Amino acid sequence: MRLRPHAFTRRHTIIGAVIVLVVVGGGGAWVLTRSSSSAAATPTLVSVTTGTIRQSVSATGTLEPAHRADLTFAVSGTVTSLPVVVGDTVRAGAVLATVDTSSLKTAVTSAQANVSATQDQLTAQQDAGASAVQIASSQAQLADAQAKLADTETALAAASITSPFAGTVAQVNIAAGDKVGGTASASSPSASGSAGSSSSSASAASASSTAQVVVISTTSWVVNASVGSADLPQLKKGQQAEITPSGSATKIFGTVKSVGIVASSSSSGSASFPVTIAVTGSPKGLYAGGAADVAIIVKQVENLLSVPTNAVHTESGKIVVHQMKGGAQVSTPVKVGTTYGALTQILSGLKSGDKVVGTSFRPGGGRPSGGTGTRQGGGTGGGVPGGGGFGGGGFGGPPPGAGGANG
Repeated sequence: MRLRPHAFTRRHTIIGAVIVLVVVGGGGAWVLTRSSSSAAATPTLVSVTTGTIRQSVSATGTLEPAHRADLTFAVSGTVTSLPVVVGDTVRAGAVLATVDTSSLKTAVTSAQANVSATQDQLTAQQDAGASAVQIASSQAQLADAQAKLADTETALAAASITSPFAGTVAQVNIAAGDKVGGTASASSPSASGSAGSSSSSASAASASSTAQVVVISTTSWVVNASVGSADLPQLKKGQQAEITPSGSATKIFGTVKSVGIVASSSSSGSASFPVTIAVTGSPKGLYAGGAADVAIIVKQVENLLSVPTNAVHTESGKIVVHQMKGGAQVSTPVKVGTTYGALTQILSGLKSGDKVVGTSFRPGGGRPSGGTGTRQGGGTGGGVPGGGGFGGGGFGGPPPGAGGANG
């Protein structure tokens, strides 16, 4: 099939970039590959396709356990038992460490005796018909004795550190024979210490340094990430996300759990906002503190009929594509929708499988070519009258096993 050369003018020639469009039928994924070498444009026939387009916001973050407990003894004493070491798997309620209970047991025994004596005194007064004032005074003494007994029993129970949930021992900062003082223990989701939040990170570091035993969950995870102010308006709770842990080629999935609206850090006038993504399921091979790349899906369009953007032209004020009919190029009017970088949505005038004249590019010159990359994020695009766009963001089909998030 011969194409008439006069139908292509110099505006169809692109110098300085190679763009290879890969369209996956049904999935609708496309990738842009750019080269630093020059390129020669060659007219060719391209297909009208139907697929799925996604827009995503990229971020980097840190994997953290969804639950973490920084535990310390609430009573003073000498550590007598420490049955766990770092890496041990423990069940909820498992004893992790104990202190000497002899003085605590003595206090309980004394408090119980005081309660019994006060109760006997009150009973005797009631039997003897004592005055209301005397009975009221004894009743107050009994209530005080009972409260002290409850305190001593609580202290005896606090002589053991127990795990609040099933997990793994991450830190042990005491040893048998150590003398410890009573302090409070903390148990909270790791989402409170988001990456990019200096205050939260400092609090987590402080807790780690004072905690005597730390337990983390290893079957539920979050990613603490951060985004810039330009991407913040596109994000909301519940959006789907693809997560690629550092050093892994396997993606895992999650959903946006929270989006911070107060900047957690700022440098060179650029604000950073915390975003927490809850990892779906219990994937293996994740480690606390590991880095991860995140793509948060902020818009997804299903069953999109599209053509390469370079196949769309404006002639006499009309938007057209060129089709081959009888060996000649014929201008076919079309109605376009949104421009998604290298793809333009067709609302009417074509159907899936139609062939239109586009432009394919082949490398020219002998200079080394650049790498392949996708760019997530927004920005306004276009270049086609009547069509808005995302300006060349990274789009693809829906992740396997994860639902799409429609913006």
